[in-house]
Amino acid sequence: MRKILFTTMVLVCTQIMTITVAQQKNTVSDTVPKVSIKVEVDGTQISINTSDIRTISEKELDEVIKKITRNAQKIAHKMQLMIQRIEYLRGQNALEPRMADSILKEIVKAAEEGLAFNKMSKDNWKEYLDDHFDKINDQFEKIEDRIQELEDIAGIAYQPPVGNSQKSDKPGIYFKRDSVYDFKFPKYRSGQKVSIFHFSFGVNQLGDNSILNADLLRSWTFSVGIHGNRKFTKTSIAGLYYGLSYRWTAFGLPNDVRMEAAPTGIKFVSDPQSTATRSRLRSQSIEAPLLLTFSHKKGFIDGAYFGLGVFGGWRFNNSTFIEDLTANNDMKRETVTYAHFHINPLYAGARAIFGVRGATATISYELFSYFRNRANLPNLSLLSFTLGVDLTD
Repeated sequence: MRKILFTTMVLVCTQIMTITVAQQKNTVSDTVPKVSIKVEVDGTQISINTSDIRTISEKELDEVIKKITRNAQKIAHKMQLMIQRIEYLRGQNALEPRMADSILKEIVKAAEEGLAFNKMSKDNWKEYLDDHFDKINDQFEKIEDRIQELEDIAGIAYQPPVGNSQKSDKPGIYFKRDSVYDFKFPKYRSGQKVSIFHFSFGVNQLGDNSILNADLLRSWTFSVGIHGNRKFTKTSIAGLYYGLSYRWTAFGLPNDVRMEAAPTGIKFVSDPQSTATRSRLRSQSIEAPLLLTFSHKKGFIDGAYFGLGVFGGWRFNNSTFIEDLTANNDMKRETVTYAHFHINPLYAGARAIFGVRGATATISYELFSYFRNRANLPNLSLLSFTLGVDLTD
């Protein structure tokens, strides 16, 4: 059995390619004959049919060969690692021979299917190869999950021999020192976990805005933070979205209105003689989201994704900002007043996020009033809508 497996590995790893072009004879001299381009990989033929040889370029044919070669190398690498892990479990008497042979057959079958192709047309070869190798990767990942479960049950993990010319099967970036491969800067396989840089910008709505009489277009918010998304399994579409963000919110008050905090509540003072050009209430906060997400199985931002959950945070540095003109109307003067303004320092709410290839739209609704009860204001819940981007490593 081992001899057969070794022979199969050698056949998969060997990259021998020949290209033959067979042209069909045509009695009409002013027409271009149909052409079937055949690529042979270790006895496996892939045919690309085109009605006009002038419509297929050397670059396209080169891309086909490169794509098949690159994925064949990945298949051979994964196959070799899985076989070594199974043989290691068998050698430690942690796996029954019958089960080991069964899993080895699955590995060989998946590898053979990885190098078995149907005929491809010129127009759809990219989609065909992507779907083909995605299917093979899914099969390998399921087998790897089974092997991992067996290793966890046995409490045994395969380790490549020190000084082996092959790198560790751990994903990431490696450097070689004294003939030993060390591991650093780990990445997570199959998009199971991803780090995200998030930035968004949008508008705030505080209740119906009638109490503050705030201008919606001047009541804006932005946030920036480091988030993460971890799928429940390697092939699952569901996962958890979490992280930490800095957030800034501002409400555009009427230019002639001043907001003052007194022990008895919030006062809005109007000055008809005001020369102010801006009047704002501002807050800064640190917040953390926790959302259940559903995304593309191969990566968090490779396709469309959706998340629904909660968030919470702590507000600080509440202030009002007034920009007005001097008596001579030739200079601007800025006045910043820091106070609590009876704003709730702690907040929590519900959030939904929609994304397509990293472009996001977020809706957030705070479940509690923006102001404390002592502000003597109605219950004003903050609603925000933002657009942004998610950038991954």
